[in-house]
Amino acid sequence: MKVKILKGTNQIGGCITEIFSNSGTKIIIDFGEDLEETKTEIHIDGLTEGISKYSGVFITHSHGDHIGLVGQINKDIPLFIEKESKKIYNISCDFIKDSIPITRDTTYFTFGEKIEIGDLTVTPYLIDHSSYNSCMFLIEGDGKRIVHTGDYRNHGRKGKNFESTLKKIGKIDLLITEGTTFGRNNQKYKTEDDLLEEANLIFEQYHQVLLLQSSTNIDRLVTFYKASNHTKKYFVEDLFTATITSNLKDTIPSPETHFNVSVWIMNKYYKKSKEFQEKYIVPMEQYKRNKPFHHDFCMMIKQSMLKDIKEKLYEKGLLNNACVIYSMWDGYLEDEKMKDFIEELKNMNIKFIKLHTSGHADINAMKKVEEVLSPNKVILIHTEHKEKANEVFKSAVEISDNEEIEV
Repeated sequence: MKVKILKGTNQIGGCITEIFSNSGTKIIIDFGEDLEETKTEIHIDGLTEGISKYSGVFITHSHGDHIGLVGQINKDIPLFIEKESKKIYNISCDFIKDSIPITRDTTYFTFGEKIEIGDLTVTPYLIDHSSYNSCMFLIEGDGKRIVHTGDYRNHGRKGKNFESTLKKIGKIDLLITEGTTFGRNNQKYKTEDDLLEEANLIFEQYHQVLLLQSSTNIDRLVTFYKASNHTKKYFVEDLFTATITSNLKDTIPSPETHFNVSVWIMNKYYKKSKEFQEKYIVPMEQYKRNKPFHHDFCMMIKQSMLKDIKEKLYEKGLLNNACVIYSMWDGYLEDEKMKDFIEELKNMNIKFIKLHTSGHADINAMKKVEEVLSPNKVILIHTEHKEKANEVFKSAVEISDNEEIEV
């Protein structure tokens, strides 16, 4: 087998990996948008234009920087994706401006089940990440074995299965892995259980807790829901979040399945198309409840909710001992709109608190992957610091975009 990183050896997000057998079976893993340029145009002969030369495209998870450009792929090339990941991505597209949902035919895969494609075999494995039902892929062919980790970590709620999954895969020839956190102080990150302990203490101090986190980070949502229950608060999800949780399994806190969860529908959504309202607002209207706001509550918020927070909570005296917990990457705080939003919250006497742990692997997790899988070579992608690879991986090989490597 041979490997070529079409994009991703010098950037975070927007990574595209090509793997091909000696007899010519070609597959692509992930096809997402660049983080800084969401309207990326990709031109790859045989993939996005011209006669198709690829046997399939495989997606690791639902984040836009891994899936956001699949609409550009030739329609006759099979697209393989986990069912819930596609569902989450399509819901996100309906709520986020300029995002295009997947309408083409797709093939859903099941974790642990082999997919035969040409003379390659691809097996997806459930992995711990801040995106629901993320996976890594084992690719086998020509007597060789490759693992593409996608984005991963081992300190989330699925982290307990991390090492056993790697042992199930066993010895490999090549590891293609993310290095997102290279350059950060990331020897060991807090676990979701660590966050829960801290959240419990914070929730005990405040009557009202506003949560600023990603709606697709279900691990984090569960953490804060547990803290909310611990302090006997009502849990309120914005419409976007509530739509996602209601489309997942019953154990995920949602207005449909949990009596102490309600939904907040922003005024701006009532100005959207009739089709949007019928699809998303009408099913959730029954879960709008005023009761939570007459007690202590925990509420998920978005930057776009500032007017609602001011007029419907602050000016009505419903925020008398409130905090906002920021639970996302610190880098987003450099955005001017985010700065203004946080400042407006502070002006309403809402205490600002940061409580977060990364969705990506720390150094300990990276070392564990190499230790268990024992690859002959390691390639770093999804990183801006590939030169640091040898500080972590014994078998690191530094390559550039479009450079071919023999497995």
